[in-house]
Amino acid sequence: MNRSYTLTIGTAAVWLAVLSLAISAQDKYTVKVPGGLAFSEFKGYEGWQAISISRNDKVMAVILGIQ
Repeated sequence: MNRSYTLTIGTAAVWLAVLSLAISAQDKYTVKVPGGLAFSEFKGYEGWQAISISRNDKVMAVILGIQ
């Protein structure tokens, strides 16, 4: 592959990612699990931060807290 072909593919990938984010951002709070919770019920809980991290050879655990 030459450089211009790679650049074209990269540019197209970035545009597709931006477009998908723009479309999904419009429907963020209208998503609902069939027969269950709506995503709008969790509005305001997007700001979770890591408080503590613990890990060993097999497992990593993170304690999260809301701001």
